[in-house]
Amino acid sequence: MKNNSKEQVIVRTHAIYNKVALWLLSALTLASFLLMNVLFHTEWLSAVVVSFLFNYVCCLAYGIVWKSTARRSPDLLPKLYLAASVLRILLAAVVLLCYCVIMRGQSEQIRTFAIVFVIYYLVVLVFDAIFFAKISKQNIL
Repeated sequence: MKNNSKEQVIVRTHAIYNKVALWLLSALTLASFLLMNVLFHTEWLSAVVVSFLFNYVCCLAYGIVWKSTARRSPDLLPKLYLAASVLRILLAAVVLLCYCVIMRGQSEQIRTFAIVFVIYYLVVLVFDAIFFAKISKQNIL
Protein backbone atom coordinates (compact mmCIF):
# COMPACT_ATOMS: atom_id res chain seq x y z
CA MET A 1 0.00 0.00 0.00
CA LYS A 2 1.42 3.36 -0.97
CA ASN A 3 2.12 5.92 1.69
CA ASN A 4 -0.41 8.40 0.25
CA SER A 5 -3.07 5.71 0.13
CA LYS A 6 -2.32 4.73 3.74
CA GLU A 7 -2.66 8.37 4.79
CA GLN A 8 -6.03 8.61 3.07
CA VAL A 9 -7.25 5.48 4.88
CA ILE A 10 -6.13 6.89 8.22
CA VAL A 11 -7.80 10.27 7.61
CA ARG A 12 -11.01 8.61 6.37
CA THR A 13 -11.09 6.18 9.32
CA HIS A 14 -10.59 9.06 11.76
CA ALA A 15 -13.43 11.03 10.14
CA ILE A 16 -15.75 8.01 10.22
CA TYR A 17 -14.93 7.36 13.88
CA ASN A 18 -15.69 10.97 14.86
CA LYS A 19 -18.91 11.02 12.85
CA VAL A 20 -20.24 7.70 14.18
CA ALA A 21 -19.25 8.57 17.76
CA LEU A 22 -21.15 11.87 17.51
CA TRP A 23 -24.18 10.12 15.99
CA LEU A 24 -24.15 7.46 18.69
CA LEU A 25 -23.84 9.95 21.53
CA SER A 26 -26.47 12.22 19.98
CA ALA A 27 -28.90 9.31 19.60
CA LEU A 28 -28.30 8.25 23.19
CA THR A 29 -28.80 11.82 24.40
CA LEU A 30 -31.95 12.25 22.34
CA ALA A 31 -33.34 8.99 23.75
CA SER A 32 -32.44 10.21 27.25
CA PHE A 33 -34.25 13.51 26.69
CA LEU A 34 -37.28 11.66 25.39
CA LEU A 35 -37.29 9.36 28.40
CA MET A 36 -36.88 12.36 30.71
CA ASN A 37 -39.96 14.00 29.19
CA VAL A 38 -42.07 10.85 29.27
CA LEU A 39 -41.16 10.00 32.87
CA PHE A 40 -41.01 13.63 34.06
CA HIS A 41 -37.49 13.22 35.42
CA THR A 42 -35.88 16.57 34.65
CA GLU A 43 -33.30 15.96 37.39
CA TRP A 44 -31.51 13.68 34.89
CA LEU A 45 -30.50 16.69 32.81
CA SER A 46 -27.13 17.31 34.46
CA ALA A 47 -26.25 13.62 34.27
CA VAL A 48 -27.10 13.46 30.57
CA VAL A 49 -25.22 16.65 29.69
CA VAL A 50 -22.09 15.74 31.68
CA SER A 51 -22.13 12.19 30.29
CA PHE A 52 -22.46 13.44 26.71
CA LEU A 53 -19.69 16.02 27.11
CA PHE A 54 -17.31 13.65 28.89
CA ASN A 55 -17.71 10.90 26.31
CA TYR A 56 -17.62 13.24 23.32
CA VAL A 57 -14.39 14.89 24.50
CA CYS A 58 -12.92 11.43 25.17
CA CYS A 59 -13.90 10.28 21.68
CA LEU A 60 -12.39 13.37 20.08
CA ALA A 61 -9.15 12.96 22.01
CA TYR A 62 -9.06 9.21 21.31
CA GLY A 63 -9.57 9.83 17.59
CA ILE A 64 -6.77 12.39 17.45
CA VAL A 65 -4.34 10.17 19.33
CA TRP A 66 -5.33 7.14 17.20
CA LYS A 67 -4.75 9.10 13.99
CA SER A 68 -1.34 10.28 15.16
CA THR A 69 -0.32 6.80 16.31
CA ALA A 70 -1.59 5.17 13.11
CA ARG A 71 0.51 7.59 11.06
CA ARG A 72 3.72 7.31 13.05
CA SER A 73 3.74 3.87 14.71
CA PRO A 74 0.91 1.54 13.66
CA ASP A 75 2.60 -1.28 15.58
CA LEU A 76 1.80 0.57 18.82
CA LEU A 77 -1.97 0.65 18.21
CA PRO A 78 -2.73 -2.35 20.47
CA LYS A 79 -0.92 -0.59 23.32
CA LEU A 80 -2.85 2.60 22.54
CA TYR A 81 -6.17 0.74 22.83
CA LEU A 82 -5.20 -0.54 26.27
CA ALA A 83 -3.73 2.76 27.48
CA ALA A 84 -6.75 4.73 26.25
CA SER A 85 -9.16 2.37 28.01
CA VAL A 86 -7.24 2.65 31.27
CA LEU A 87 -7.04 6.44 31.01
CA ARG A 88 -10.74 6.71 30.17
CA ILE A 89 -11.81 4.61 33.18
CA LEU A 90 -9.57 6.66 35.48
CA LEU A 91 -11.01 9.92 34.14
CA ALA A 92 -14.53 8.52 34.49
CA ALA A 93 -13.80 7.61 38.11
CA VAL A 94 -12.55 11.15 38.74
CA VAL A 95 -15.70 12.66 37.21
CA LEU A 96 -17.91 10.37 39.31
CA LEU A 97 -15.93 11.18 42.44
CA CYS A 98 -16.14 14.94 41.77
CA TYR A 99 -19.90 14.68 41.29
CA CYS A 100 -20.21 12.75 44.56
CA VAL A 101 -18.24 15.43 46.41
CA ILE A 102 -20.26 18.27 44.86
CA MET A 103 -23.61 16.59 45.55
CA ARG A 104 -22.65 15.28 49.00
CA GLY A 105 -25.65 14.08 50.94
CA GLN A 106 -27.98 13.78 47.93
CA SER A 107 -27.76 10.06 47.40
CA GLU A 108 -30.65 9.79 44.94
CA GLN A 109 -29.11 12.34 42.57
CA ILE A 110 -25.71 10.69 42.89
CA ARG A 111 -27.22 7.29 42.11
CA THR A 112 -29.06 8.67 39.08
CA PHE A 113 -25.92 10.41 37.83
CA ALA A 114 -23.86 7.26 38.26
CA ILE A 115 -26.37 5.10 36.39
CA VAL A 116 -26.65 7.52 33.45
CA PHE A 117 -22.89 8.08 33.35
CA VAL A 118 -22.13 4.34 33.39
CA ILE A 119 -24.66 3.68 30.61
CA TYR A 120 -22.97 6.28 28.39
CA TYR A 121 -19.54 4.96 29.34
CA LEU A 122 -20.45 1.37 28.49
CA VAL A 123 -22.07 2.29 25.17
CA VAL A 124 -18.97 4.19 24.08
CA LEU A 125 -16.70 1.42 25.36
CA VAL A 126 -18.56 -1.18 23.29
CA PHE A 127 -18.55 1.14 20.27
CA ASP A 128 -14.79 1.69 20.53
CA ALA A 129 -14.11 -2.01 20.94
CA ILE A 130 -16.20 -2.97 17.91
CA PHE A 131 -14.99 -0.10 15.71
CA PHE A 132 -11.29 -0.61 16.34
CA ALA A 133 -11.56 -4.42 16.29
CA LYS A 134 -12.96 -4.12 12.75
CA ILE A 135 -10.14 -1.73 11.78
CA SER A 136 -7.53 -4.10 13.20
CA LYS A 137 -9.15 -7.12 11.57
CA GLN A 138 -9.12 -5.41 8.15
CA ASN A 139 -5.35 -4.97 8.55
CA ILE A 140 -5.40 -1.78 6.48
CA LEU A 141 -2.50 -0.08 8.25
